[in-house]
Amino acid sequence: MAEALRSFQIIGQEATLDGWKTLLKSGRFGHAHILSGHAGVGKDALALYIAASLNCKSEKGQACGECSSCRQFLNLEHPALSLIFALPRRSASQTDPFAGIKDTEILEINKQLAKKVTWPYYHLQIEGANDIRISAIRQLRKNIYLANDPGSTRVVIILRAHMMNVEAANALLKILEEPPSHTVFLLTTEYPDRLPDTIRSRCSQHHIPDLSWQVIRDDLIEKRGCDQVQAEICARMSMGDLAVAHRYADQDNTFWLDQIRATLNSLATKDYASVHNQVLFLSDKELQNDESRQQFLSLLILLFRDVALRIPEGETALWAKQVKQIGKLFPDCDSGLAIQAIEKTKDALERKVHLQLALTALFFELRKHLRGKTPGKLT
Repeated sequence: MAEALRSFQIIGQEATLDGWKTLLKSGRFGHAHILSGHAGVGKDALALYIAASLNCKSEKGQACGECSSCRQFLNLEHPALSLIFALPRRSASQTDPFAGIKDTEILEINKQLAKKVTWPYYHLQIEGANDIRISAIRQLRKNIYLANDPGSTRVVIILRAHMMNVEAANALLKILEEPPSHTVFLLTTEYPDRLPDTIRSRCSQHHIPDLSWQVIRDDLIEKRGCDQVQAEICARMSMGDLAVAHRYADQDNTFWLDQIRATLNSLATKDYASVHNQVLFLSDKELQNDESRQQFLSLLILLFRDVALRIPEGETALWAKQVKQIGKLFPDCDSGLAIQAIEKTKDALERKVHLQLALTALFFELRKHLRGKTPGKLT
């Protein structure tokens, strides 16, 4: 069984897997399930494992990871698998989600799926893919009612199901109300509350717990060869997202620590021009991208958390000096409110709000939470 788990690359979810194995063997496995949890905890990998378990040829209730059926699921090629995800909006077709998509875009989508096959924690990055439209659900409805191998269970996996627009969600609801036999729906999402109540009421809901930063740290050391300090920083900064932690491991976090120090120094003074320059730096699309900005904000959150928790020096050796200085220079700092403000901005940037306005608002809000009676300067 351990070999099967390695095949499906499920990390740190042993208790969750035990629960699913019990449910699969119980004979009371429902037709629709929502797998919710933060990004990067393994929802997609778990969905593939469940789908393979329902069709495994060698061991009832558990995916062996080795039979032809399991290998097909691992490669996203099983004929009983329907995989739905957000695609670019290229045409007004109500029945074909790929209508109007160029050959070059199809090639890029296939490259993204290949990365997902290689590592199920990978976050698909398809330009212009902002929602799941009704055409995808209508095509699904057509496919799932066609003749299927009587020896298999058709599995529909909808990645980031909260991205369904209203029309798509209503179309899916009609299918869930009268589901075809031998068909299971698995919806993965970070935001279950964004799904309509009518859909949630027709699905069994399962929360996938966060990964501890220690589990992520150990995975980075094992898979990426990171040293202990770099692995710890990347793991804690990722906020439980294994995929993000692996991306951070490719980058130099000392650069961002310098930027954070410059930002905090600007906020500690009345030098509005300096704050403005920091905003311009972070919003410059030639120097930064969405991911690098999110990394900066994540590192800033981690720094404030360490200040609030008074992390002993040595546990975060890369920035222990900066953490200690902030506590001394800004004794009235409200780290809790600062973290809330940063998290709110991270969510706003994901929703594509005006970049400069969002960052400017954040920095001036942080000024209120950071500045003490005697502002100092970080060195």
